[in-house]
Amino acid sequence: MAIIRCDKGLHYYNNSEYASCPYCSGDNSIGQTIPLDANAGAAPVAAPVGAVQTDPQFADTEILNDNPTVAPDFDSNFPATTPVQDVNKTIALDDKKNSEVSPVRGWLVVIEGEKMGMDFRICTARNSIGRSSSNKIAIDFDKAISKENACNIVYDDRNNVFYIIGGDSQNNIYVNNEILLEKQKLVDNDIIEIGQTKLVFRSLCNETFNY
Repeated sequence: MAIIRCDKGLHYYNNSEYASCPYCSGDNSIGQTIPLDANAGAAPVAAPVGAVQTDPQFADTEILNDNPTVAPDFDSNFPATTPVQDVNKTIALDDKKNSEVSPVRGWLVVIEGEKMGMDFRICTARNSIGRSSSNKIAIDFDKAISKENACNIVYDDRNNVFYIIGGDSQNNIYVNNEILLEKQKLVDNDIIEIGQTKLVFRSLCNETFNY
């Protein structure tokens, strides 16, 4: 077997199979033409790694190198890939912050109006009442209640007592059918009327229990 270059210097072919260059003669049965380097000389074609086992055309040709090419100055300790931060990694929360709660001191329970039986927590210090969610006690279902700070219920933790104080409402607020004009002490079962809603007051912290 001999691989030679054609007269035009454009192709290489097996002269034991073809009397002349089959590429130049237009014989399409031999397969696809493989472009050669324009500066290539008459040296034998260097078969790619593994070609001897897979392509009879290169059975007697030289294999240049069957070892993988290694880039110069390659640092084997350099990571193959850049570590990517795991976006799904669980991050621990501040346990102290997560455990903070506002202690319940008492409740208001709807006894008349829409959503009867619904309860609202009364916590330490000032508890604003209004229709907006910005209030600690948000009665959002009663459109007759002022949006912000209609009134306030205050728990005095030093003296363990509750008070109701008027706010910015333009409508009257009643406690046990009496109009609220100034600060008033609350006791269990007092009835507060605000807008179209009546609520009963119940304490958790009182003379028999506190924490």
